[in-house]
Amino acid sequence: MDFSNVSLEHFIIHQVGNSFEPTALILSEKELEINDDELKQVLLSYFLTSFKPGAFYEFDVESSVQHPMKNYSQEIFQNNENFLSASCKIAQWLQKTSQHPNIKTGELYIALFKNCLIDGQVTDCLGIFKSESKDVFLKIYRSEDQFVTGFDHGINIRKLDKGCLIFNTRAEQGYKITIVDKVNKSEEALYWRFDFLNLRQISDNYYQTEFLLQVCKQFSNDVLTEDNQVDKAQQIAFNQRSQEYFKTSERFDQEEFNQKVIGHPEAINAFEEYKKHFEENYGVEFAEEFPISKPAVIKSKRYFRPVIKLDRNFHVYVHGNPDFVERGWDPVKQMKYYKLYYNEEI
Repeated sequence: MDFSNVSLEHFIIHQVGNSFEPTALILSEKELEINDDELKQVLLSYFLTSFKPGAFYEFDVESSVQHPMKNYSQEIFQNNENFLSASCKIAQWLQKTSQHPNIKTGELYIALFKNCLIDGQVTDCLGIFKSESKDVFLKIYRSEDQFVTGFDHGINIRKLDKGCLIFNTRAEQGYKITIVDKVNKSEEALYWRFDFLNLRQISDNYYQTEFLLQVCKQFSNDVLTEDNQVDKAQQIAFNQRSQEYFKTSERFDQEEFNQKVIGHPEAINAFEEYKKHFEENYGVEFAEEFPISKPAVIKSKRYFRPVIKLDRNFHVYVHGNPDFVERGWDPVKQMKYYKLYYNEEI
């Protein structure tokens, strides 16, 4: 994504609440004209800087659920004069699909951007954003011979609550879409992606990398266990080899991964069986080869914590070679132990 030449062509603000508060829906009757160039830059910064390289989605047009959002987006892309009427439909649809009493009333911003660059193609982009939280801002101003303080409530332009960018590409498949949802991850927050937008993730390189890393992590947790005669240090070693492979390789190759990361034939068979089970449960189809997405690898780091938790007494973080960690049993104390090898204390 590249927004360096983007321009804000159409813009409107509505107010939307939840389906239990019909009076919270307030629709603007006309678009908002922004003639101040500095204000335009502030708005562009607020709307666009929160979107980072990551997962892309599409409208789930194959689901049995009705899909008006694809139709409203298409109305605007095909004829920009439909922007006002379609924006009102979008606000009404959001109000209808906000079916939880905890969903907050807030401003709904709808914007049409020109000259967006996505995958090397210049295209239009429909942005839909909702602000649900207000911050307190300290105001300082001069009055005669002193400075006076006050405060006001407003929107923090560095903190976009919810947003989506719908790029006018891949229309037949359901467009190419990226989303932001930073308010919370509770049940009522899921309405933005699933109820309002009804999205599914596009099976691209990010998708393949992200889910295969999840398979590695879950395989480590579920299969590489003491019940299968695998100690924690060996489990961490597998996680580190997995991370290192994805970090240093440009492409994923299943055969190469099996040999470099897993190694043992029985473990390879167990991994392949586990991956197949994952595909069936989550509806994922893994490719044997694909380019590795570095943003997906970076995101996965927080899921691979190299820590050995020992009762409630110790946490051992293994950042280096797990071969320097040796496990044993003390027959006198009748307790397990770990022996750590090192050259010097730092």
